Amino acid sequence: MIKHFTAALLGASALVLAAPVMAGSSELAVLDSRPAPATAPDGQSINELSGLAWDADEKLLYAVSDDGVLHHFRLEIADGRIANLEPVQSVPLRAGMAPQVVNAEGLAVSNGNNGKQGDTQLLVAFEDGPAIHRFKPDGTVLGALQLPEALADAAKYSEANSRLEAVAIAGSLGVVTAPEEALLSEPGDTHTIHGLDGRRWSFATFQPKRSNLKAIEPMPEGRLLLIERTRQQKGAPSIGRLRVFDPNTCGEANVCAVENLDPGVSQLLTDNFEGLTGLGGDLYLLVTDKTKKEGPASFVLVSVKSGA
Repeated sequence: MIKHFTAALLGASALVLAAPVMAGSSELAVLDSRPAPATAPDGQSINELSGLAWDADEKLLYAVSDDGVLHHFRLEIADGRIANLEPVQSVPLRAGMAPQVVNAEGLAVSNGNNGKQGDTQLLVAFEDGPAIHRFKPDGTVLGALQLPEALADAAKYSEANSRLEAVAIAGSLGVVTAPEEALLSEPGDTHTIHGLDGRRWSFATFQPKRSNLKAIEPMPEGRLLLIERTRQQKGAPSIGRLRVFDPNTCGEANVCAVENLDPGVSQLLTDNFEGLTGLGGDLYLLVTDKTKKEGPASFVLVSVKSGA
C-alpha cells in the first residue's frame, strides 16, 4: 500500500541505491503480547486494524480499521507488560468524505503530547483515494492534506493495493508518508519516505521482493522506526521487520542507511503487522491486521533502545 506526500520526485536513474548500512546501535526487546477484544462496548466488531496512535494527553490508544472505524482503548503498561487493554468506543470516519475515499491504512496523532486536553487531531491515510485526511477523535472530518502531483495520481502506483499505507508526524521532518511499494517510476527494491515540504529519502528494502513498508513512527533524535512486512515466498507466513531509519545517514541523491533490528528468539513478530505507535521512552506498540475469520488482532509491546 503505497504512500504519497508532497515531495519532489527523483528520476529513476537517481534512485540507484548504494545500499548503505547503518552501524548496529539499537537493541530490540520483544516484551509482551495481548489479543485485541472482539467487540467494542456498542457491539462494533474490532478487526482489520491497520494503524495505531497513542494520545498521551488523553491517555487513549487509537486504532483505525481498514473499513474506516476509529477504535478508542484505555491502555495500561506495567513492568514491561500490557496490563490492561479496554475498548472505550468506536466511531466511523466516513461523514463528509467523498465515497471513493476508503480503506484506512495509516494513523498519526497531532497535539497528543502538548500538555493540553481536548485539542487532539488525527491524520488518517487512505489507500483508496489516495488521500490523507484530518479528523477529530469523534470521527468528524476536518479536511484533506494536499498531496504532491506525482503521488495524488493513482496511476503512478505499482498496483491498486499499494497506495497510501503509513503516515507520521516526525519532528523537524514534518508530516511524512511512504508507499507500501515503490512507484512505477522507481526501482522495485527501494522504499521512499516523502515529506510535505518536498523532501524525500530513499533506502533499500529489507529484501529484494515481498518487502512492504507498513508503518512509520518517530523516535528520539530525529530517527524513524519502520515496520516492513516480509514473506519468503507467496503464501508464506508474514514477518514484521522492525528497522531504524536515520535521515542523517543520507548521502548522494538522499540515499539513506537503515538498521535492521534483531528480535532474538522471539516469534511474536511472525504475523501480519501493520500498525505501530510510540508510548513514550523506549516503548512501542504494534498491532496485526486480522479479519474476523482469522481471529483477534494481536498487540505486541517492544522496547527499542539506542546504544549510542
